[in-house]
Amino acid sequence: MKTPEQTLLPGVTLHASDDPVVLATELAEQVAARLRQSIGANGGALMVVSGGRTPVDFFQVLSGLALPWERVTILPSDERWVSADSDERNSRLIRQQLLQGAAASARLIELVEDTDRSPDQSAERASDRLCLLDWPADVVVLGMGEDGHTASLFPDAPELAPALSDNAAPVLVTTPPSQPTARLTLSARALSGAAMTVLLIQGEGKRAALEEAVSIPLAIGPMPVRYFFQQPLQVFWSP
Repeated sequence: MKTPEQTLLPGVTLHASDDPVVLATELAEQVAARLRQSIGANGGALMVVSGGRTPVDFFQVLSGLALPWERVTILPSDERWVSADSDERNSRLIRQQLLQGAAASARLIELVEDTDRSPDQSAERASDRLCLLDWPADVVVLGMGEDGHTASLFPDAPELAPALSDNAAPVLVTTPPSQPTARLTLSARALSGAAMTVLLIQGEGKRAALEEAVSIPLAIGPMPVRYFFQQPLQVFWSP
């Protein structure tokens, strides 16, 4: 059953359900339809997804849907500067929860290949690799923290302004003091312009943060998620 839509801002719509599985199923079906359309038109599709616990239901439902997964390229929106076997790696979560069954044939691109180099060197190498992909992405599924960050675009990151710049490289390092590790993140430029852009959030705290972000004029305030209010955006929320 399709959830009712509420317009938050011009081009920004909210889908809400008390059942996170219902919401995840609706989102997964919409994403699958968009990926099929892109594959039919272009021969392949690029999808960017966030990490954390919120997208797990969505990943599990999506992985069970019929798609030519071998033509889908998947990319994390951001990554912590931790070892490849760390439970904190977003790519590890994607492998465990999304790249299962038929979806295992999708191509996953790591933002952090290894931690032997510096974060800056790793970001440069990742940017070089990502420049070979067809941009903009077909689907971008973002998350959000209660501070209004999305991907690793944190309000307190010294690198936030360059990361929001129209001239930013595809991948940058951020070092927010609020976080225990450095991050590699896709820039706002790389995350923008997708055929389908989604903000998937869960919990009352994030709903309150969303309402705060929506209430502030776009020219004011530090909440990075508001950058994406300037383009068509679907918000999926459950308690």
